[in-house]
Amino acid sequence: MRLALNKEWLVGARIGGGGFGAVFEAEGTDDEKAAVKLVPKAPGTEREMLFTDLDGLRNVVPVIDSGEHEDQWVLVMPRAEKSLRDHLHKHGQLPLNEAVAVLSDVAEALTDLKDREVVHRDLKPENILLLKGRWCLADFGIARYAEATTAHRTFKFHGTFAYMAPERWNNQRATSASDIDALGILAYELLEGTPPFTGPYEHDFQDQHLHGTQPPLATAPPLLRVVP
Repeated sequence: MRLALNKEWLVGARIGGGGFGAVFEAEGTDDEKAAVKLVPKAPGTEREMLFTDLDGLRNVVPVIDSGEHEDQWVLVMPRAEKSLRDHLHKHGQLPLNEAVAVLSDVAEALTDLKDREVVHRDLKPENILLLKGRWCLADFGIARYAEATTAHRTFKFHGTFAYMAPERWNNQRATSASDIDALGILAYELLEGTPPFTGPYEHDFQDQHLHGTQPPLATAPPLLRVVP
C-alpha cells in the first residue's frame, strides 16, 4: 500500500499495535525507514492527532508525517530498534545501572510532557521504544491535555491494569502524578522482572492497587530494598 501524505510512503508488513491502531513498517521514496500507525476513524480516536506537534521534547518518539487515508488517521514515526518489552523478554530483569538509564530517559520525557500539560496515561514497557540510543515514549492514543474535560471520549478508564495509579481505579482524573506512579511500577519491574501487582483479573488489580502492599524488592541492592 502506498500513502501520499506530505511525502509518499510504501507500507509493508505489520509490526505491532498501539492504542487503537495497528503499526506497519514503511519506507519513504527517499529510502527513509519509518513506522506507520493506522488508526480507524472511530469516535474519540482522533485524539491521537492532537499530539503530532510534540517536537523538541526529550525522549518522545516524534511524528514525522501525518494525515488521513480513507477511513483511517495516519501517523508516521521513525522506526525504532525495539520496545522495552522486547528487551525485557530477551534479558529479564535489568542490572541497576541499565535500569537507571532507562528510567532517566523516561523521566526526562515525562518532565517535558508535564511542561506541555500532557498526561500520557498508558506508560508501560510496550510504549517505550529504543530510538537512536535513547529510550523514548510513544503511543499517545489515550493521552490527554491536563485540563481537558473528562467526557466519555477522553477514554477515562482506558489503560493497562498493572500500571494504573490508584486515582484511575477510583475513576478520578489522571494527572502527571498518575504517570509518575506508573514510572515507579516500571522501576520495580525493571529490577524484579515483574510488576509489583499481577492480578490476574481486573478486580484483583483494583484491590491490589487500592489496598495492597507492594512486595519488597528481593533482588535489588540493599539500599533500594528499604525504599517504600
